[in-house]
Amino acid sequence: MKKVSYYIAICICVAALAGCASAQRGAMSRAHSGIEKGEYEFALKRLSEAEKYVDPTPDLKAEIVYLRATCYEGLERYSEAIGALKYLIDKFPDTSYAYQAKEKLRKLEKRN
Repeated sequence: MKKVSYYIAICICVAALAGCASAQRGAMSRAHSGIEKGEYEFALKRLSEAEKYVDPTPDLKAEIVYLRATCYEGLERYSEAIGALKYLIDKFPDTSYAYQAKEKLRKLEKRN
């Protein structure tokens, strides 16, 4: 009986994690959509949701930080955008988002 309960508990955990990963992908999709529409506050909320479901992989975390910086830029919160980009470059230097962040950072620093 204990083995059956143990296996049921494992199945429930696996199903819950799969559901969280699916919810995380949905939040990211809604964030991308919000950014495309210029709805930056909406997108920031979706990015925060995506971080809370399950721990993001390093690549996903880099994407979240990059998109957050994009939102800050769209909201004309340039110092926050610059801070996010510097964080991204420092913490995730080998990602494609770090390379994009370097270019965006150059443009934003010229602006300030």
